[in-house]
Amino acid sequence: MSSTAVASQFRWKLQPSDPGTRDRLAQGLELRPLVAQLLLNRGISTLEEANLFTKASLAELPDPTTVPGFQDALAALERARAGHYKVLIHGDYDVDGTCGAVLLHHLMNRLGLESEVFIPDRVRDGYSFGVNSIAAIHACGAKLVIAVDNGTTAIQPLKQLKEAGIEVIVVDHHLPGPELPECAALMNPWVRGEDGELQVFPEFCGTAVAWLLTWGVLRHILGGEQLAEKDRRFLFDCLGYAAIATICDVMPLRGPNRGIVNHGLATLRESSFPGLRALVKSAGIRDTPSASDIGFRIGPRLNAAGRLFQADLAFQTLATTKAPEADILCAQLEALNLERRLIQTREVAALHGMVEEQFQRGDGVIFSGHADAHFGVLGIVASQIMERTGLPSLLWAECTPGVARGSARSPEGYHLVKILDHAAEFLIGYGGHARAAGFHFKPEHAEQVAAALRAGAAQLPKAEPAALTIDCEIGPAEIDRATVHAIEALKPFGQGFAEPLFLCSGARLAVAPKFIGDGSHVELRLERDGQVVRALGWRLAERLRDFQIGDAIDVVVNVGLNHFRGSSSVEWTIRDFRSCPQTSVV
Repeated sequence: MSSTAVASQFRWKLQPSDPGTRDRLAQGLELRPLVAQLLLNRGISTLEEANLFTKASLAELPDPTTVPGFQDALAALERARAGHYKVLIHGDYDVDGTCGAVLLHHLMNRLGLESEVFIPDRVRDGYSFGVNSIAAIHACGAKLVIAVDNGTTAIQPLKQLKEAGIEVIVVDHHLPGPELPECAALMNPWVRGEDGELQVFPEFCGTAVAWLLTWGVLRHILGGEQLAEKDRRFLFDCLGYAAIATICDVMPLRGPNRGIVNHGLATLRESSFPGLRALVKSAGIRDTPSASDIGFRIGPRLNAAGRLFQADLAFQTLATTKAPEADILCAQLEALNLERRLIQTREVAALHGMVEEQFQRGDGVIFSGHADAHFGVLGIVASQIMERTGLPSLLWAECTPGVARGSARSPEGYHLVKILDHAAEFLIGYGGHARAAGFHFKPEHAEQVAAALRAGAAQLPKAEPAALTIDCEIGPAEIDRATVHAIEALKPFGQGFAEPLFLCSGARLAVAPKFIGDGSHVELRLERDGQVVRALGWRLAERLRDFQIGDAIDVVVNVGLNHFRGSSSVEWTIRDFRSCPQTSVV
């Protein structure tokens, strides 16, 4: 028997149960009590709420005419059609900005407007409008620019374009600052009305706002209240772009976002857009894609193009109208994603020594980089380091001579911008959010930046480990295939509606751990109360390496089905574990 004692990586928070409300909800909706408890844990306690939520209907979408800026955008597009303007669509290098640009490119074709697309380069251009954006607009002779997933804070560039006689429609979802841009239309659900109140559900991604614009434009310009069948199919298939962008931009899966994702995912395998069909096939997705498939298979392939400074490849793949070309482009994306993985592995190895030195000496923040680091993957690497160390992790590369750019990620309980404030005197610029930020500085100031960040982090209270919120306790006998199907009926899971997590205490290893894949993953057979279940632990092999048959562990798991050769069986995915016996759940 193993004498190894392994602690959990996360704090475990077991949700309280409410048997009375749970059973009333279960009876009213004809649900299993466990499934009703999952709804209760997510704040859904009435039959009306549950019915609306489980339907994930498009009926919750706001009428486009109620979205701030729509009428102005419609008027600008009508002027463009009347004047036969050339249009430049200004996207972004991430999935949301690319999907939105593709959707609007299709819309321009449908309206008979000639359009070009400009996707900024991650390093050369950065986010939103830059010098190259303005040059591209003038070079193509555009009289109308549509910015998607950017533009709300581009105050000076849009003022410059207005002075040049170029109209701009901003289709965005980022929070406005104190000053709004001077443009023909600002279609953004975060823009408040004259009464200071939000007019519609605000938490759409940029592509979803572009979809609402598309719906409204088709209805008002091409079809009246009843669209032609070809336009209805076009609009419905465009939900695929909005679903991918909603998931990859980590938007909350509540309200109308549930309908967008639920219906959008259902279109992908049989989409009228060859690029979407080919992408699903290339990612090895055999059934209707899940939100997890998008997040872990589709998203990385599209993001690889932007990370390796070929964002236009992702656009071409999604936008192509030719099936043979779609297959070729998907193969190129696949190769690019493989290259991204190799570069990522290389950067992890290159930074390992510096990271471990800082971690072992007890630094409150990880700050590491080198002149030749690949900036495109630093965000992913920073996330990996953050997950392993539990510390804010800031990585940098010298992107251009004399300028180092950094990408930062932080666990819950820290605020990256506040940490960066301590190094402000040595930074050229920085900004972002509590858990993700960017910064840049002169490479010769790297030591001063590091010292200032360490000093600042030392003043912060030590954050607790991140928590896993557990829905309820289970044993293998309680989760059969029918129960898994009932749980999966609540999909899509994602931001704001987390995939259920379960605790199984005192599970024993029925066989020795089997190390799979590249050796960093593990397969277990866990037994409790005479029932055995297969469980997979991704990147958990090292923590389980010394465990033996008969050792007992408490595990926190997601549940699902493994499909193999026409049959299916229950399978658990381990999120965290600890040796047993252990103190009760905190």
